[in-house]
Amino acid sequence: RGVASGARRLASLAAARRQGRMANENGTYILTEEEKDILVEREAFDQGTKVAQIFSGIFFSGVAAWLTVSNGTKLAFVQRAALEKRLTVCCFLNTYVAFFSAFFNFFQLTAVDDAVLPTAGNFTLDLARPIEWVMTCPLMQLSLVLMGGAKLPEYRRYLMPSFSATILFLGTVGAFFGGDLVAIKIVAFTIAQLLFFAMVYFNRMQVMEYSSGEEGLLQGDSEFRKATLLLIATWSPFPIWYILSPEGLGLIDNVLIVQLGWAFLNIVAKFSFIFYIQRIKDMYCNRLKTKRELMPGKSGFGSSAQGRHGATSPPGDVEFAGSIAPGYISAQELEQQEAEKKKSQLSAVVVETMTFLGMAQHTDRFLKLLERANMNSIYEVEVLTKETSASLQLPWELVSALQRRLRVWKLEMVDDAEVGLDKGEEY
Repeated sequence: RGVASGARRLASLAAARRQGRMANENGTYILTEEEKDILVEREAFDQGTKVAQIFSGIFFSGVAAWLTVSNGTKLAFVQRAALEKRLTVCCFLNTYVAFFSAFFNFFQLTAVDDAVLPTAGNFTLDLARPIEWVMTCPLMQLSLVLMGGAKLPEYRRYLMPSFSATILFLGTVGAFFGGDLVAIKIVAFTIAQLLFFAMVYFNRMQVMEYSSGEEGLLQGDSEFRKATLLLIATWSPFPIWYILSPEGLGLIDNVLIVQLGWAFLNIVAKFSFIFYIQRIKDMYCNRLKTKRELMPGKSGFGSSAQGRHGATSPPGDVEFAGSIAPGYISAQELEQQEAEKKKSQLSAVVVETMTFLGMAQHTDRFLKLLERANMNSIYEVEVLTKETSASLQLPWELVSALQRRLRVWKLEMVDDAEVGLDKGEEY
């Protein structure tokens, strides 16, 4: 196979036809010394072209990676940023995943990356495929770590991508062992499978850390948990198909079926993850817009300087003068603003819950019932029971749905930095 072997075959046939020579008893043609020199030069030219293209591609890829790292925000800062910023970076990473996947899939159309495996059927592996996975799968794991934010340890930014890269490397190495070396292939696959289980374990741990122990792989409603489950579910069939394919034990030797299987798994895994992360970002931005529209405005610089040292009250000379200094608000106004803020948060969650239930037209009615029951904050709704709701004439079905949505809201709509600012203002 390859450009050089094809050129050699065509050249020998053409030379034989020109000179009218016949094939010998082995079906091969005898070349002259001049023809051999021409073919050697052509093969050297083809090999040199390949080497030049490969080195150029490697160096330009390195420059692109360096520019991305140098001009982008440091991942350590991104992991501590607000969720809106983190989701934006995750979508940028998914853009790179789509770009690399498209490039290496087109590259597989060439014969440059062809490698014949030492199997019974001499299966030809496109090396661009495992290279594509090594370049993209670690970015998908990195997206989950960044999405988890500051609640996840910083070393996960390196550990989780390393898991996926090592697993893929072991699978590629194992594919080149066959015949009498099947035991080495099985050992490489076993180690890779153990690393996959370890990666899933850390994915589960991240879900628990993100939710402060309230969620796991089998329970919870947060988008982070669903994205993690989606990644695990779409990656799980790959080891099975690897064993069935000629790269593994060769139980399926039909080239068309093998290639279609890899393409189907690759498309499903990446398309589902990319579109789901984009959906999370779009939904979060819409919810953030609703929250900001319902939140009362700040009252200026003076309100941000409130504290226990008298920022909510004017200096002594102005206070004795019987007037309020500009830029200061009274303690009563501060309490009123805080009450309005809590009520607006509750209203935002109610709007989202009723829309999710398909009952947006009854949102005002439910809000009036909550107001009549003196439920003015999300903290008061969280402690409601079925008996208490019945005594307050509140529909328990809606209250329970609201409480369930509140748990997701606290995970996804409240950032640690925002909580710290609120506590500082209260102090």
